[in-house]
Amino acid sequence: MSAYTKETIGIIGGCGVAAANELAHRIEKRLTELGCLDDDQQPEMILFQATQAPNRIAFAAGKSNVSFAPYFIGVGRKLKTCGATICCIPCNTAHCVIGEIEHAVGLPFVNIVNETLFFILEKHPEAKKVGLLCSAGTRSSQIYQKHSQSLGCSLEFLFPKENLQQSVDGGIVAVKRGLQYASPEKARAFFTGAMDDLVAQGSDVIVLGCTEIPLAVRDKYHKSKPIADSLSILAEACIERCKTTETD
Repeated sequence: MSAYTKETIGIIGGCGVAAANELAHRIEKRLTELGCLDDDQQPEMILFQATQAPNRIAFAAGKSNVSFAPYFIGVGRKLKTCGATICCIPCNTAHCVIGEIEHAVGLPFVNIVNETLFFILEKHPEAKKVGLLCSAGTRSSQIYQKHSQSLGCSLEFLFPKENLQQSVDGGIVAVKRGLQYASPEKARAFFTGAMDDLVAQGSDVIVLGCTEIPLAVRDKYHKSKPIADSLSILAEACIERCKTTETD
């Protein structure tokens, strides 16, 4: 059985709070499924809910000149001082400046966008068209397209129609406010029309490209099209980096 204590994971959360908590939960749950039943078989994690950052969606969408990067850099440095050896940000939009943050913090970051692209290439190599459910900031800043190009991928990204994008944005806010706890079906309904539209456009796979969305949409398929859940993909990538030695 493997132990997973090679790294200390620093999580820059707060964008949103529930998504960061869910990431820590999914890491613990998956490791338990892998047989890590004792506390000392699981990695150390430091979670900082960075709730006071300038609006990253407005910055990514070009609606604000105030970057959230300096605040996240400060948080990353705090995590490093506390012993983190790798970091991650469970927020797709924040990856519009991930290179700047990673360089200034001086620790390797597990990149949720790159890991999601690697997942598609490995698990769905036949995929050509990727339907992306994400925030307006991720959409307008073309984070996935830019990361895909830097990795040499030839993927086409599709997005919901504008009125359906508004529903997605509304659903993200609703999840931040806890609707998935009070009414899971109502929370999921914000995203159903957009997923239908992405399938109709010819998507080969649908990416949940905002970490709030997997809290409401827990399906693995939508109308026979596979779903790539960026939050679970990030959890798996963090786990892989923490794998240490084989034990009896």
